[in-house]
Amino acid sequence: MPWKEMSTEKLAKSLGLNAAEVREKQRLIELIITARKEMGLSQVALAKKLKVSQGRIAQIESGIGTAKITFDVLLGVLSVLGYEYKIISKRVA
Repeated sequence: MPWKEMSTEKLAKSLGLNAAEVREKQRLIELIITARKEMGLSQVALAKKLKVSQGRIAQIESGIGTAKITFDVLLGVLSVLGYEYKIISKRVA
């Protein structure tokens, strides 16, 4: 079942992950899809820029294997799409 059809909590539990991590990965994946489409890039064109297969882009965008898709990969894709990220840590009370 694709991640878009599951609740974040249910998906996180099925992957053995923290719900906040899954939620953030989903947000980054949505941003990748939106940015790619706004730039008029096909999955094939983005794949060429990243030197990966179109199938890998499709896998990332579908959320398949979310547990194995690292933040490094997602932020790398966003970098190629012109995004810059800062990671800020804060203590949760």
